[in-house]
Amino acid sequence: MVKYVGKDLLDIFVKITPLMGELFSSDIVFAVVDNDKYISYKKSAAFDLKIELGDAIKPGSGIHKTLTEKKAQFVNVPAEVVGVPIKVLGIPIFDEEDEVIGGIAIVNSVEREEKLNEIFNQFSSAFQQVNINVQDISFGAENLAKVGDILTQATVSTINDVKQTDRIIEMIQGIANQTKLLGLNAAIEAARAGEHGRGFSVVAEEIRHLSEESNNSAKQVKEILNKISESIQTINKQTQETSAVSEEQSSSTQEIAASMQELSAQIDTLQNMMEELLN
Repeated sequence: MVKYVGKDLLDIFVKITPLMGELFSSDIVFAVVDNDKYISYKKSAAFDLKIELGDAIKPGSGIHKTLTEKKAQFVNVPAEVVGVPIKVLGIPIFDEEDEVIGGIAIVNSVEREEKLNEIFNQFSSAFQQVNINVQDISFGAENLAKVGDILTQATVSTINDVKQTDRIIEMIQGIANQTKLLGLNAAIEAARAGEHGRGFSVVAEEIRHLSEESNNSAKQVKEILNKISESIQTINKQTQETSAVSEEQSSSTQEIAASMQELSAQIDTLQNMMEELLN
């Protein structure tokens, strides 16, 4: 930073103090001090430092540190001190022997900057939470799609099992038909035998009856299995549709998540810029 030297320079700052309100915003305080007190002072409309001309410099204040340490100082003062957060820039002024003879203090309110920074923080937190929620939805959609694939595979396997059962039923029906034919042939032979074939006739009748019952039972089982097969195919179709929707939803939420992350990164960049301005 430039080193300010000369008693004349201190006098010039005193003279231009009233103009500082026009040169800068009304949010600043501009003060000129010698080594003991305030010799010129422009108040701010935004906050009150409760300083008057001739007031002694308070030990520990920003301008006091500037004078004692003989170097420019940036001091951040919290809102609890004067009602609003402020930043103090203190610049020492030296004489020709390199001794401090006074200094200037420029005090600026950073309330708007801090509020803006707070808004950025809130935005950043909100976007991070939304991003987490979107990722959770995407994860759930992916899992749902996986479950749909598993259900589809299980459904196809069940349909194949039903088809295999159909073959068994067809075999049972074939055996029943052959048994019925054998019973019919036995009845014919019993009729030819007359009185001697009466007992054989009863057995033939039971064989035919058993064949018919087996055939009827096989038909009923086949009807039930057909209904089960139709239901399974319907479930399979719905499962495939659900799986397709889940995959599409997962893809969409992943795109949203990527956009949210990019936006969050941009907000972080803006926030860092604000912090640099504040510091």
